[in-house]
Amino acid sequence: MRWRFRQISDLAVLWAGHRAVPVTLIIFAVLWAAVGLHLSYPRQWFLLTNMVGTLIVFFILLLVQHSQNRDMMALQTKLDELIRSSKAGNHWIAAEKKEAEAIEEMRQQHQDQISETMN
Repeated sequence: MRWRFRQISDLAVLWAGHRAVPVTLIIFAVLWAAVGLHLSYPRQWFLLTNMVGTLIVFFILLLVQHSQNRDMMALQTKLDELIRSSKAGNHWIAAEKKEAEAIEEMRQQHQDQISETMN
């Protein structure tokens, strides 16, 4: 099931990010407005427009967020492996999970070390 969701998510993100999507959406909006104008914009027309638009945006947002979370986890794993295989201190591994103050302190220590080596 996870494999299928990931496949659908990747496909939706690829589709939503395609350069033809904005043009298609503009054409669709013009057609939607023309049909609504032809029907004198009944009240149900606005309700349907709002409901469908909100649902589409919500689902695309969830799929994009899922894809970004997966990509970010993969990137963090790669960075952790690079840290392990380099001369860098292992205290940098999983820094993204630490509190903001701790990260700032680590960054400041790193800047101090760089300043010392330059002098």
